[in-house]
Amino acid sequence: MSRSIFAAAAALAAYLAACDTSVGGGGAADAAPAAPDASPACAEATAHSDLAWIQDNIFTPSCAAFSACHMGSAAQAAGLNLEAGMAQAELVDQVAVSQGLEGMNLVLVVPGDSNASYLMTIIDHESKGGRRSGPLPTAGTMPFNSPLMCVEKRDAIARWIDSL
Repeated sequence: MSRSIFAAAAALAAYLAACDTSVGGGGAADAAPAAPDASPACAEATAHSDLAWIQDNIFTPSCAAFSACHMGSAAQAAGLNLEAGMAQAELVDQVAVSQGLEGMNLVLVVPGDSNASYLMTIIDHESKGGRRSGPLPTAGTMPFNSPLMCVEKRDAIARWIDSL
């Protein structure tokens, strides 16, 4: 009996950590946008605006890997696939279809304009200490059920969008 309880607890812990943004640094320190994160991955983000780095260091480990939130058909995650080779087509000029956003026509990534890109709202929302406001999907901020990723990673994504 206690062995099955332990196994269930371990499975639950793994599930809850699935979308954790601490891969490569982060955790609770990520929520403070004014304070740079000292982790190597966050420090490295300051030198990047390229999708290849963002894919390898943000989208794959935080969004599309262990948790499979945004992998394949991603039916449970608004059908958004953020696997390597898919992210740009899935994000750029695409309207957010998440529950709670019906009819709002919020474009996930507006090329050349991170301020108009809804992706930035859901990863940098003021409700979690971020710098942006706006409507949120029913699921809330992203990564799901996690603190905001470090400001350096959020800024790398903004620079990528602005470079499009």
